[in-house]
Amino acid sequence: MTEATRKDGWAVTLGPYTYIPAPAHSSATVNGTLTKAGCPVTLQVTEPVLRDFLDAMSALESDLARRWTSATEWSAFALAE
Repeated sequence: MTEATRKDGWAVTLGPYTYIPAPAHSSATVNGTLTKAGCPVTLQVTEPVLRDFLDAMSALESDLARRWTSATEWSAFALAE
């Protein structure tokens, strides 16, 4: 994911696709879209699954970034000794 997550209301790039979520406070009948080459497809059944997946990937990405930073800092201190 190279852009803000859905909770920020921004599009998310997924390879050649762009996921544009429904507005945060919209009715249950409003769905997001998945777009490729300018052709949007309204997500109906799969949008909750895609949102859950993106949330899980975002959490994993944040955790990995945190671990990577702490491992890099730890290695730098270990080499200084």
